[in-house]
Amino acid sequence: MQLKSDDMKKVAYLTILCFVLLLAGGCGGDKSVRQLPHLGDTPYQQDSVLVVYATNPERALILLDSALLLGNISEYRAQFIRAKIYSKSLEKQNPDSAIIICETLLCHDSVRNEPSEQENIYDMLIATSRVKHDDEAYLHWATQKATLCQQQGEDTERWRTEADIGLVMTFLGRVDEGLDKLDEAISHLDAPGSIDRMDAFIVAVKRKINALNELHRDAEVILLAQRILDRLDHYEQHSKDYAEDSYRLSWSDNPTDRDRYLDYCRAQAWAFMAQAYALNNERAKAEDYLLLFNQSGYGKTFMARRMIASTQMALGMYDEALTTYDEMECRMAGDTLNDDYAVILRSRAVAAYSKGYQAEAYDYQRRYANLSKALSDSLHASEAHDYAARYHAQEQQLMIHEQQAVAERLHIISVAIAVLALLAIVFALYFFRQKRVVTEKNRALVRMINEQSQQLAPQALPMKEEQTDVFLSVDTAIRTERLFANVGLQRQDICDKFSISRHALNDLLSEHTDGLSFPQYINNIRLEEALCLLRDNPEMTVSAIASEVGFMPANFREQFKRRYGVTPAEFQKLRKKM
Repeated sequence: MQLKSDDMKKVAYLTILCFVLLLAGGCGGDKSVRQLPHLGDTPYQQDSVLVVYATNPERALILLDSALLLGNISEYRAQFIRAKIYSKSLEKQNPDSAIIICETLLCHDSVRNEPSEQENIYDMLIATSRVKHDDEAYLHWATQKATLCQQQGEDTERWRTEADIGLVMTFLGRVDEGLDKLDEAISHLDAPGSIDRMDAFIVAVKRKINALNELHRDAEVILLAQRILDRLDHYEQHSKDYAEDSYRLSWSDNPTDRDRYLDYCRAQAWAFMAQAYALNNERAKAEDYLLLFNQSGYGKTFMARRMIASTQMALGMYDEALTTYDEMECRMAGDTLNDDYAVILRSRAVAAYSKGYQAEAYDYQRRYANLSKALSDSLHASEAHDYAARYHAQEQQLMIHEQQAVAERLHIISVAIAVLALLAIVFALYFFRQKRVVTEKNRALVRMINEQSQQLAPQALPMKEEQTDVFLSVDTAIRTERLFANVGLQRQDICDKFSISRHALNDLLSEHTDGLSFPQYINNIRLEEALCLLRDNPEMTVSAIASEVGFMPANFREQFKRRYGVTPAEFQKLRKKM
């Protein structure tokens, strides 16, 4: 059977790839020759990649490329796993690559309509932002995920994520708000019943411990770590009461996973307690919990040693801590422009100083100071580069959209102009119509007031036929002698002037003014006089007219409007427009 040209190329490529893999495997500590399985039973599957991605990212990338080449994994899934591998790397550029891949995947068709895929990508973005110490991005992606979980009714996962939000709020200086959110999440999750809720509860408690460590509130950490241990003990004693409803944790098929999980959570709680006691200068208790941690399965892993190194430093166990830092430096492979290496330099300076190596301590401290400045400069440069890259990408996309949208914008503008023009015409017509109506109403009101004043001018008060000489004398005197212009005019003043009693004056007013009281009678005369002055003397001010007729200005305005329906100032304006 003859092979086609494409098949021959594929076989040749696979042969070269297998040879490279054999060399890569032989470069490690194991010198034995390993036989690769047949390609029909290939280990280059998704599961094989995920088994090693956290401990050996480089090996995982090789397996991933092989699985993609053989068609054992889709392009989308390969990109997702590649981002997952990058997010675990200590090299600075790889987490950045992971974020770029994840942001691209969020626009993928396989993600837009699949909430579970969106959650997975948000999880990776949250974890990567945490590794990069990018708190703003951390808060953004955690908020996005919490909203998605709430929409999907995933209550447990929502509160697990709310704990992340609370933690990052404390990092951003919103301490009270962040701690309240952490307490709220812990409260919602603090109830046995499912493995998933137990895990979410432990995660929320650990997030609050991280926040308290940042705030140096070590005494509170001990109580929280004990709550983790209590929950794990409760689970072991009542495991049948916990439903296995979690996609994160399921060990029904492999009970050893359960033991590893319990060992991992207990070891971390012991580590928290050891550190808190060490910082509180309770050395004996710190050493007890450190011993428990070291005896655990998780305590022997690299990540565990890295976690406990700061506690070892606090206890003066410098050799053990420096051993961990040596291993971290080895894994960094020369990539030392990062916060982890800054911690290593500072810890080495402390260890050297404690051992009496002053010159060495000074050198480490100087390198630490230089690195801290370089990290600050690098952060600004990295942010600027990231903004520039995003800007250029968006600029290109905007140019494409701009070309496609020019015609649409012009159409929208022309329609908007036409609508605005129509609205302007309608508004103008309405405005002029309303103005005309108001003008006609005002003119009618002024005419009515003028007619009323003209009717009253010859004879100020409507008199009955049986008017007496006494009332005519009183009324005429008040008007002609302008007695009403006296602001302090009293009833007794009139009685004294005409030698009549108060009772007689009241009877006259009751008979000839339709029952008006003396103040009402005088105010009517004043208002009539004021109306004449307003009509015949447009140059006079309202205040001057008020004084002229015996009113206080404020009282004049109120009395005038009550009788004529407009204020004195409004009447003047209406008169001028006629």
